Amino acid sequence: MAQYQRNFETSIGMSNRNFQKIVSFYLFECPVAGKSKRGRKFDDYGIKGQAAFARLKKAMLLNATTSLQNNYLPCRQNELSSAFERVKSIAPTDEYCVFLKYDEKTVMQSLYSAIRNAFAHGSFSVKTYSGVRIYFFANFDGYLKAEIILHEDTLLSWIDCIKSFE
Repeated sequence: MAQYQRNFETSIGMSNRNFQKIVSFYLFECPVAGKSKRGRKFDDYGIKGQAAFARLKKAMLLNATTSLQNNYLPCRQNELSSAFERVKSIAPTDEYCVFLKYDEKTVMQSLYSAIRNAFAHGSFSVKTYSGVRIYFFANFDGYLKAEIILHEDTLLSWIDCIKSFE
């Protein structure tokens, strides 16, 4: 069975338009308060309060692969190692999100922060598996706080989920 390569040894193809759009949004326009001076915040999109974040999460999972619905694992710090162990066997082209859920004020802010930090610190890679462009993100701060594998299409659709939030 094929396995994901979980390293950062690939070159970065900056000319890809989808890559440019993804980096621009998740790094420079990150919607988490205090992460970027260039971005609109979740509040600016009308995403305020628990009900709004729940609607956003639902929309995001509907715009991802079915595998992500089973492998969306926000964790407390003491749960991270078992969650990382669980996703080791996930094979291409399935998606997963394992991240520290209270790294920010809300779970959703923690997820977007983890993706932003992976771009900011170069702990990401983009590879193609079975014709699907896949992004691998890892977030470290003394220990592994997040490991995320998402399709390029998922990342693009999540941008639309936020920008079209009503």
